[in-house]
Amino acid sequence: MEIIKQLEAVEVNIEDGKATITFIDQERGEIHDVSISTKKYNEDTGKFEGNQEQADKAEAKAQRLFGLSFDKLGQVIGERHDIYVYDRFDSLEEVTVVAKFDKDMVGQIIQVDVASVEADEVGLHIKFEYEGETYQSNQNYATYMESTGTWFQNAQKRKKQEAKFESKFGITVENKEELVGKAIMAEVKDFNGNVWIEIKAFPKKKK
Repeated sequence: MEIIKQLEAVEVNIEDGKATITFIDQERGEIHDVSISTKKYNEDTGKFEGNQEQADKAEAKAQRLFGLSFDKLGQVIGERHDIYVYDRFDSLEEVTVVAKFDKDMVGQIIQVDVASVEADEVGLHIKFEYEGETYQSNQNYATYMESTGTWFQNAQKRKKQEAKFESKFGITVENKEELVGKAIMAEVKDFNGNVWIEIKAFPKKKK
């Protein structure tokens, strides 16, 4: 990732729920596009679809970065901002890019150290680094409803996932930070073409 300091916004295009802000780097003769979208990509349909949760995030992001509502982003022309340049996209703030394993890794078991453990309204998320990239294993307890474009939490499933977390690692979700820095074994798996990561349970102590 590279940070390019204080580039000027020269153009804003807001279309179909997506705002694209173009910044210019006069010295290099380059432009950098930064997008804020109210829609979310649906992997099943291959399309960006309306999503209230994503729309709320887009509005909050516009307010946080520019002090403007999403529909007023056209007013940012002439402003200067630092641009974070990643391999595949540009951003106005530093982000953690979560990678996905290729299918040829399916069946492999790797040993890695836990980088972070997060719990939100969707599930439990364990991040780790492998060969210079960040990966994430999820224990979800919410379901995405296509009809409303939002996630709904399943209270019983959350209890089961939290109990599974405690059984697997020997700590409660409230003490999840104790897992950071510890070595874990992770297996790359495939379910109907969806590659995911299963973190193995810690060995049980002999009584």
